[in-house]
Parts: sequence; structure tokens; C-alpha cells
Amino acid sequence: MMRTRVFTALLAALALLMPPAAMAVMPEGVLTLLIAPDKTRVYSSHVSAMNNNDKIVLMFHQAGSNRMEYEPILGALHIAGYDTLTVDQRSGGDDWDFVNATVKKLGESTEYSLAYPDLEAALTWATRKKYKTIVVLGSSYSASLAIVLASKNGNDIDAVAAYSPGEYFADKNWIKTAVSNLSIPLYITSPESENDKVDEVLKWEKGQDITRFKPSDAVPGASMLRPDKNPEGYKANTEDLVKFLNRFK
Repeated sequence: MMRTRVFTALLAALALLMPPAAMAVMPEGVLTLLIAPDKTRVYSSHVSAMNNNDKIVLMFHQAGSNRMEYEPILGALHIAGYDTLTVDQRSGGDDWDFVNATVKKLGESTEYSLAYPDLEAALTWATRKKYKTIVVLGSSYSASLAIVLASKNGNDIDAVAAYSPGEYFADKNWIKTAVSNLSIPLYITSPESENDKVDEVLKWEKGQDITRFKPSDAVPGASMLRPDKNPEGYKANTEDLVKFLNRFK
């Protein structure tokens, strides 16, 4: 008992000496190492909503970001019955006072398109875990990559949710071509200031199952789901996402 008290006291003392960034909240879940097709080590966090669950949302962040981006909404997704896997892609950074572990391991952030294998690694992991319902969710550049992933893996993915997607890559037809090839439901949204980007992405859609949400209050990317970035709209935006996810329970 004495040793436990001493150890606890030492931890408290160390916490007082740590700089604010070092005291940032850690992401929920179990640190999970993914191996991309090109053998890159990709770091992620996995949270189980319940024992033996067969539903999961794979979550990918925006530029300059990391898996902490989704921390404020994980609880809502777990209550809705979904496990979550939040991923540190190789194109990202240290937003939210948290270090992108994949970028740190590589030594630098890559261009957006090079992060696509990281999404593939997450999907491979989920299918090997025998999840029966898999939804992919992306933010800004990763929303675009999530659409590409879904267009190529309709047999494994049940739906895709895209926050502020756009033609952010050298091939300016890449994402709208992917949309035209989708065989699964798409949830797509953005702030009003980015409606033109979404219009472009949907330009070649063929009457598929597309839910376009136009929020009253929003900011770019999945940040619109965070109370610190979108205090007026995060609740309604999260509720609309959960409404979409409830279709696949």
C-alpha cells in the first residue's frame, strides 16, 4: 500500500512538471498498429462499444491533424452501437495538442494522395476482425480518399461519410469518378462556403443513394462535429450523422 501511495505521489509531481502539451488528453482506446500495403507502420486507436460487436466506423482525419480530431464524438458513435478505429494517416500533423504518431515515425508529413494506403490498411484490419458492418468516415482530403476507398471496396464497406470532400489531387476528376462508381450509400456534407467543392464532387453521380446534409452551422471538415470548433452546430451535425449510421444497424 505504501509503495502504491509513493508511486501515485510521484506521478502527480511529474504531472506538475510537464509542459501543457505533454498533459494533453490521450485518445480513447487501444493503440493499434496497422501495416499499410507498402509496409508503412500506421498508428491508430480502437475502441469497442460492447463485447463481440460486429459494427465499426473507420475514421480518417484532415490535413495537419491526427486521430484526436474525432475524440469529442466517439461517445455518440459508441452509444449508437459502433466500435471505432481512429487513424493517424501519414499526411497530418499535431493539431489538438497531440502528436501524429505515423508522421513522427516517418519524420515528415507526406502529400495527401500518399495517405491512401493507410485507409486500405484500416479496412484490411477491420475485415480480418470479421466486422459485418463497416462504415468509413473522412475529413477534407481524407473524405475524398474515403470515397475512393468505398468505390473500390463496395463488397466490404457498407457506407461512406464524407466531410468537406473535394478534388484536392493532381487528377481533378479522381473523386467525381469515384462517386460515379459508388455502389453503397454516401453521406456528404460541408459548410456553405464549400458547397461548390461538393457540387463538383457530385457532378457525375448517377442517382445513387446519396444523403447530402446542408448544416445551418458548420466549419470545414469533421471539425464541424467538435464543440470547440463549432459550438453552435456540433450537436445537430452529430445527430444527423448518427441518424445516417442508424440505417445500418
